[in-house]
Amino acid sequence: MVPDNREEKNALLGQMLTSLEFVANPHILGNEVSKRQISHHLANGGLVLIRDALLESVAERMFACLDQFSAWQVFEDYQTNFHYHHHNIYDGALYPPDLEWCRGIFGSELTKSLMQTLSQRDCSGETVFSASWYLPGDYSLPHDDLPGDEGAYRQVAFVWHLSKSWQPHWGGDLFWCQKNRYITPSFNSLILFNVSPKNSHHVTQVSPFAAAKRLAISGWWTSRTENQVGPGDEVAGSTGEQELLELI
Repeated sequence: MVPDNREEKNALLGQMLTSLEFVANPHILGNEVSKRQISHHLANGGLVLIRDALLESVAERMFACLDQFSAWQVFEDYQTNFHYHHHNIYDGALYPPDLEWCRGIFGSELTKSLMQTLSQRDCSGETVFSASWYLPGDYSLPHDDLPGDEGAYRQVAFVWHLSKSWQPHWGGDLFWCQKNRYITPSFNSLILFNVSPKNSHHVTQVSPFAAAKRLAISGWWTSRTENQVGPGDEVAGSTGEQELLELI
């Protein structure tokens, strides 16, 4: 139903401008065939890689934002069989205006509704959002992203790569454990997958010879209740594909 007054139209336009679908490549998230492919793949435990995922102007805007940011903080932890070391912006009080704008897009109700449709999971909870810069030596050992915080249970993970001219021999790949697949960071590529005990992944160590910045925006769409189980999550008798669906 089309609003019949200016205020309602402006409100609707304001909502659209905060939707991931509005700033995405129209050939992917604006294409019903692609959306059905994504939905089927996510529900069956696979990983989706979308190249040229968002409008080029949006990707360039966010690259410039992260490239100019200087208050990166080191985050590291060392636990049994898992540890990591990387640089992030987690504190929303430090977000520059463009990063706050981007968080609004990924966390909007329209975006959560879109991801709920694509993933076939409840994504109505808080959207966990941050930016990262993996410097030389940074890495993250294998993990499955579970469980999330109470009241913000991780359902769908996203990684939006913003590295420019990244070379495969510099490391920093996202490694998809089930299929032994290395995914080299590339500018404006978006990775999506449903969080599951079977969907382990890690980030390989960045080489000391890396001559570009491994920049990314990442996080999770969450639910207020415990993680759900879908066709690709079953430990026994699963028909999940566990493949990588690449959409260009």
